[in-house]
Amino acid sequence: MIGFPPGRWHGRWIWADQASAIPDHADSARQVVALRHSFVLGEVPDRVPARMSALSRYGLWVNGVEVSRGPVRANPQRQPYDDVDLAVYLRPGTNVIAALVWRYGGPKPWWMPPSPLANDLHLGAFVFEARLGDDWLVSGAHWQAQCLAGWGETVLDRLSGRGEELADARALPAEWLGATDSGWPGAVERRGFTTGEPGRPEPPSFPVGPLEPRPISWPHPVDIALVPDSPGVFLAERIESGTLIVDASGPTGAIVTVRAAEFLKDGVPVPTEHDARFVLTLDGTRRGIESLDLYGLRGVLVEADDGVTVHGVSVRTRAYPVAGGASFHASDSRLNRIWEVGRRTVTLCSSDAYIDCPTREQRAWTGDAVVHQMVDFTTNTDWRLAAWYPRLAASPRADGMLPMAVAGDIEYGDFTIIPDWALHWVHAVWNLYRYLGDTEQIAELLPVVERVLRWFLPFCDVDGLPSDVFGWVLIDWAAVSTEGVCATLCGLWGRALLEFEEMASWLGDKGRARWAERVHRRLASGFEQLWDPQRHRYADSMVAGVRRPAASQHAQAAAIVGGLVPTARLTRLVEVLTDTTAHVDAAFSSPVGPVVPNSDAPVGGLYLHTGHPEPWWDTDKQLVRAQPFFRYVVHDALAAAGRADLVAGLCLDWTEALQRCDTSWTETWYGGTVSHGWSSTPTRDLMTRVLGVEPAMPGFSVAQVEPALGTLEWAFGEVPCPAGLISVSVNRARLVVNSPIPYRHAGREYPAGRHEIVL
Repeated sequence: MIGFPPGRWHGRWIWADQASAIPDHADSARQVVALRHSFVLGEVPDRVPARMSALSRYGLWVNGVEVSRGPVRANPQRQPYDDVDLAVYLRPGTNVIAALVWRYGGPKPWWMPPSPLANDLHLGAFVFEARLGDDWLVSGAHWQAQCLAGWGETVLDRLSGRGEELADARALPAEWLGATDSGWPGAVERRGFTTGEPGRPEPPSFPVGPLEPRPISWPHPVDIALVPDSPGVFLAERIESGTLIVDASGPTGAIVTVRAAEFLKDGVPVPTEHDARFVLTLDGTRRGIESLDLYGLRGVLVEADDGVTVHGVSVRTRAYPVAGGASFHASDSRLNRIWEVGRRTVTLCSSDAYIDCPTREQRAWTGDAVVHQMVDFTTNTDWRLAAWYPRLAASPRADGMLPMAVAGDIEYGDFTIIPDWALHWVHAVWNLYRYLGDTEQIAELLPVVERVLRWFLPFCDVDGLPSDVFGWVLIDWAAVSTEGVCATLCGLWGRALLEFEEMASWLGDKGRARWAERVHRRLASGFEQLWDPQRHRYADSMVAGVRRPAASQHAQAAAIVGGLVPTARLTRLVEVLTDTTAHVDAAFSSPVGPVVPNSDAPVGGLYLHTGHPEPWWDTDKQLVRAQPFFRYVVHDALAAAGRADLVAGLCLDWTEALQRCDTSWTETWYGGTVSHGWSSTPTRDLMTRVLGVEPAMPGFSVAQVEPALGTLEWAFGEVPCPAGLISVSVNRARLVVNSPIPYRHAGREYPAGRHEIVL
C-alpha cells in the first residue's frame, strides 16, 4: 500500500472519442477501449507511486509488462483504487503506458454499475496518476485512445450463465504495447460531478467515490499451459482459473471458439449450461490474444474455421497469494490430503473477492465466504482479503438486510435475499474481531450488524421467535424445513446476537450489549417450543404453534452455537449429531429419494417455485445430514458442547468427496461444481480443533492452544498469528508449543517461546 493524500486527484477520467467509436453490435453492449501514452525520462526516481481506477475494468502495462488489473470489485459508491510503485517498470528514455479498459453494458455477477442517470462515467472511464519526483504523470486528453471493433459479449439471461466473450485481433495491432506511435486520436475527458465544482473530470466524482486505497494484496500472474489431448481438446491437470490466452494463426477474419468446461467424461471436456466461451477473430498473423474475463476450467473444447491452427491454449492464473508457510500433518495421511485440497479450493475461489466458485458465475455471495475467511485466518499470514470480505459485504439495503451476493448483478437487481446469509456474515465480523481486534473496523461494521439483527424483529411472534421470514431461507442444499418458525434460523440469529453483545461490550457500548442480551434471553425462552420431548431433539420447524416432525443436523447444531440449549441436553444432542446410522442424505431437489453421494444429482432451487416436497424419509427416526457448507456450524457445535475430540474423525467424511474430485471440493456431497470454497471447513478445523490454535483475546495478542487428537496418534503443524507462526506438535503423551506470543493451555498461561508440556 503506497498511500495518497485525500482530496482531488491530478489525473482525469478519460475514454475514447465517441465519434470514433465502433457502434455496439446488436448482441453486445460491452465496449473495449485501448489507451496509450508515451513519455521520456532522463532518470527513473527511486519510487514512482501510482494509482488508477476504471469503470468497469482495466488492465495496465508499462513498457510491455503487465503491472495491474482491476479495480477490486465493490459497490461503486465505495470503490477502492489500485496503487502500485512503477519505478521497477520504468527506464531512462522513452516509456509507454498502455491500458485496455472495458465497460460492461450492464450488471455482471462480478460488476455492479453506478446509476446510469448520474453522469457520463457509467459509459466507461479510466483515471491514472503517478508521482515523478516533483511532477505528475496523469491521464488526460493528451493520451491516445481507440475503441476496439469486435470486442464485446453475448449475454445469457440465466442466473449462472455466462455467454460469449468476443475479441477481434484485427482491431488491436500486435505492437500496440510498444513505443511506436499508434496514430490513434486523442482521448476525451469524462465529466463526473466533483464535490465543490460540478463537471470537473478528476476524482472524487459522484457517484464513484471517494475512492480509497486498494485493501488487498496483488496476485502473481502464472501461466499454465493446457495440454493438447485430442483434436480440439486441451486439458489441465486440475481445475484452474484465470484469463485465457489463445495462440492461433489463420486467415484474416477466421473464427476460433474456445469453450471452457469444468467436467471431463472419458477424458473429454463436457460442456454444461454454465460453461463460458471465448470467441476470437484472427487478423491473418500468428499471435496470442488474452481474454478480459476470468474462466474456471478443467479443460477446453476448441472449434476453428478452416485454415486455422491453434498452437496452444493457456490459463493465466491470478489467484490471491497464500503466504507464511502454514502446515498440517497427522498420523492419518488422509487428513493431510483433505487439508491440502481445502487450502487449494479456497485459493481457487479467491481473486478480488471470495467467490462461490471460478467455474460458474463467480459471484461474491455474502454467506458462502465465511468459510473462505476462516481458512485464510488459519492457513495464510496475509489476512487482507479475510478483512476485506466483511467490509465488502457491509452493503445493506434500506431495510438493513444485506444482499445475498454483493458488488454485482444481484445487489444491483435486488430480486431476493437470503436472511441466513447475513447471519453468517455477522459471524465473519466476529472472526475479524477475534483475529485482528481492530477497534476502528469493528466500530465501523457494528452498526451494520445491528441493523441485520433488528431486521428480524418485526417477524418475531409473541414468544420472540422469528416466524414466516420472507426471502430465500437457504440454510444449505439439504432438505431443511424452514416454514413458520425455522429452528436453524433461530439458532443462527441467536449466535449473531451473542456475538454482537460480545463485540459491543468490547467497544464499551453497554447499552447495545444489554439490548442484545434481552432479545437473546427472550429467544432462548421461546425456543423451548421447538424441543421434541418424544424424540429428544429439536424439530426443524413449527407452523401455527405445531412442531413438524422433520429434524436435521442443522437445527441441533445451530441451537447449540446460538446459546439456546440447556447444558443438560448437550450430551443428548452430541449423540443426535453423530449417530450416522440415523442420518439421511436428503435434498429438496430430489423429492422422491436420497441424494446419493457422488451421484451427480441435480443441485438447485426449483422448490422455491413449487414448494417444499413432502419428506420421503422416516422423520420419526431419521435426521437430515448437513451438506459440506453447514458442517462448519456442526463442528463448532460439537466443540461448544465439549467434544472437539470428535472433529478429526468427522473431517474424514471428506474422503468420500475425493472420489468426485481429488484436487478441489464438491459443492455438495452429491453434485454441483467441484470447485466450491464453502466446502473447505476441515482445513480450518484441523488447525483450530486438532492443533487447537485460536485467539484467546481479541486481536490474537494471546493464543489458546487446546489440541484435540480424537483417534489420531499425533499431529503437528504451524498456524498463523499476527506475530508469525505458532508451531504445535502433539501426541498422546506430550505437547510441544513454540509460539511468538503468549498462549493459554489447560487454564495456565505460558509466555512466548518453546515449551514442552506433559499431558
